[in-house]
Amino acid sequence: MNIAMITSSYPRYQGDGVGSFIHSFSCGFVALGHQVTVLAPDDPEVVPGWQETVNVKRVRFMWPRRWSRLGHARSLESDIQLKWHAYPLAALFSIAAVIALLVRAKREASDVIHANWLLPGGFIGAVASRLTGIPLVVSLHGSDVFVAERYRIFRPLARFVFRQACHLTACSTNLAQRAVALGLPPEQIEVVPYGVALDRYAPDVASGLQIRDRLGLQAGQPVAMVMGRLVHKKGFAFFIRALPAVLAQFPDARFIIGGEGDLRSDLLAQARELGVQRHVIFTGHIPWNETPAYLAAADVVLVPSILDESGNLDGLPNVLLESLAAGRAIIATDVAGIPEVITNEENGLLVPQKDPEALAQAMCRLFDDPAQRRQLGNAARATATAGLGWERISERVAGIFAACIQERHEKP
Repeated sequence: MNIAMITSSYPRYQGDGVGSFIHSFSCGFVALGHQVTVLAPDDPEVVPGWQETVNVKRVRFMWPRRWSRLGHARSLESDIQLKWHAYPLAALFSIAAVIALLVRAKREASDVIHANWLLPGGFIGAVASRLTGIPLVVSLHGSDVFVAERYRIFRPLARFVFRQACHLTACSTNLAQRAVALGLPPEQIEVVPYGVALDRYAPDVASGLQIRDRLGLQAGQPVAMVMGRLVHKKGFAFFIRALPAVLAQFPDARFIIGGEGDLRSDLLAQARELGVQRHVIFTGHIPWNETPAYLAAADVVLVPSILDESGNLDGLPNVLLESLAAGRAIIATDVAGIPEVITNEENGLLVPQKDPEALAQAMCRLFDDPAQRRQLGNAARATATAGLGWERISERVAGIFAACIQERHEKP
């Protein structure tokens, strides 16, 4: 198949974690023998030619170039509301991307359009599909559905995408149900979780020890970690609130917060107010290629996702899948797509969202029981290898592409 992919986020340089799962999707399709062209926004941080596995074309939509600041986790303020500049930039990108997609689709005889995110990617793909007759498949990821839920102005655009798309995928059942509530026929969507690079995240004790040494952590010192963008829906504030209770039992414990985001200063202030700042390591941005080593450095990985006050919620956190593949002992909240891959007491521990006491109890339990950490970690790795590798996930989505192409050919 010849696949034309549209996305508003795609890795801009080696180690860029934003949109890394879109890159993994693309590489998965290429590995299956398909031809892929990815159209993504131009950005001043793009390093040309850093990755040649996939044919990536950057769409120029703004002059001067330094104002090209669309996507790449910069359109939402702490993931709770759109920033003012998102409106004009999304409109300009949509116009430029539709033109670019039409040109590419004609020049390369595209068989299917794969749009990532309902808006703006789904809308761009829907316009191009309408004009060319090429079948459209849209993948929903979380914040895109939230934007359509929160802002009525975008709901007609969402319904236009639903009407034009042959099929949609969602990374969790919760996300699929929310799309149906917006007007999508339920038979038109399939839940397909994200995948994970099984080889990249294979357990590696040596790399974990190197990170511990870099961070000044001692051998045998209990270490818990969270990783992701510093925004409300990640629940990191509740993680920090759990730390005093953990330190009461494990005073030498250390806690890693990996990532950057709008809430960095708030989280730092919270750690100071609770008197735990000496035990918390804020790493800042972790290059994507270093995330396996950081996960290997942790005894316990937490994914404390929440439904935030604005109504936003993760679809299926990538760090959860990466932690599974890394064979880590995982503590996660029972929200969104998390319970679809974590079974409590089998391959991880599930706790209620927004419950610092439950997070603290789970951390203390695992710090105190190395055997259970190993058991949960082995089961986590087995879960990942059983069906969450990118090859398997890409095959499932490619199967949806093929069915849509056949359906389009069979129409009179």
